Amino acid sequence: MTNVIIHASDSSFGNASLITKWHVVERKWSNIGYHYVILNGLLSPYKRHEYFNGHVESGRPLDDDKDMELDERGAHAFGYNDAVGICLIGLSATFTEAQLRALEHLIRRLKYQFGEIKVMQHSDVDKKKPHCAGLTKLQLFTLNKL
Repeated sequence: MTNVIIHASDSSFGNASLITKWHVVERKWSNIGYHYVILNGLLSPYKRHEYFNGHVESGRPLDDDKDMELDERGAHAFGYNDAVGICLIGLSATFTEAQLRALEHLIRRLKYQFGEIKVMQHSDVDKKKPHCAGLTKLQLFTLNKL
């Protein structure tokens, strides 16, 4: 079984490029920690583009086989970096309907690729992050039953 961990960016705007900057330049990591980033349409504090609301960007690369190899491991949840990391741009529990639809589509795709998966949120594996990503129990249940 492959774990999938959902995160909130804890910023009202952003994209994979900006998160890569945060992770590589500011934290000195080798790459962005997440495998996927789902945008909310706010590209900067001052720029909104509705086309990008729900747009899925690639982060740390995954290939299309069923195995999570060492070079595909994320850097998003200590002790769970062998999980697929998905970051939704936004503050905890403030995601758009387009983002949630894109998340459902991505979860279906990951189930097709990996077979059995378990969807969790960051707060499920890190008690220091009690509000990340802010999904309800019903939302998590639904994602796991897709």
